[in-house]
Amino acid sequence: MIQKLKTHLKDWLSRTLWAYDADAFIRQLRSIGVQPGTTLMVHSSWQLHSGFKGKPATLVDALKRAVGKDGLLVMTSMPYHNMSSADWLAKGKPMNVRRSPSMMGLVSEVFRRSAGVHRSLSATHPLLAWGKDAEAFLADHEHTDKPFGGASPFARLVDRNALLLGHDAPFATFTFTHFVEDQLADTLAVPLYEAEPRRGTVIDYDGVEHEQAVYVLSAEANRLRREERLVARLQEEGSLHQGRIGNTHLTWIRAGDLLAGARRLAKDGPHFFDSPTPNN
Repeated sequence: MIQKLKTHLKDWLSRTLWAYDADAFIRQLRSIGVQPGTTLMVHSSWQLHSGFKGKPATLVDALKRAVGKDGLLVMTSMPYHNMSSADWLAKGKPMNVRRSPSMMGLVSEVFRRSAGVHRSLSATHPLLAWGKDAEAFLADHEHTDKPFGGASPFARLVDRNALLLGHDAPFATFTFTHFVEDQLADTLAVPLYEAEPRRGTVIDYDGVEHEQAVYVLSAEANRLRREERLVARLQEEGSLHQGRIGNTHLTWIRAGDLLAGARRLAKDGPHFFDSPTPNN
């Protein structure tokens, strides 16, 4: 009974106090720095009681309108969930650029299927992009053995002064942090990547299979990561922001600010990766 009452209350709040439409959402995006021409990378979770008056496709359309035809909208589209990239590659399943669904949430999958969206040819971390120079932004992802390394599209987010946005998705979902880790790999006390690359397969837009060598994050690096220290530093510096519209929680930061803040933390300490000890 209590649970039913809570659900009814959330339903009412979503239709009234929390309610907002696509135009209000775009105004909110403008207030945090999203202008026509912006490069915006979004991580999103679709919540039933967010207050948004529309469907996932309505949200995707609003995001496209916010950056405009001269901007770029980017999302992740990894074809696996709740497993590591090493576990995914061990399955031996190809990433089919046309057919493999995005397992990064409903909004990401709706975006993947929407008009004008391109997908990069990465076996483990394919990106989606819509807008100006989308194909150029995603180009050559298949030619690097480090899917979020310096030769990947993730590096171009810094060059484009991209804004990273979590839409009901916490900072922990920001895949760009792996690019940051790649750039700081020589400051870690353990190898960031496994010593040898794994094999992965991509099926391109023409249906042709391509085998890729892919370096995956080491189990030890994953175990020693202390992301909360990085979050605390970014908040202290004022570069990591949080807000809300309706019952939707927003988290945002510039890609360059995240990289710069992480570099300062790695230099000044304490690092956001621990050193191995007999007890950890």
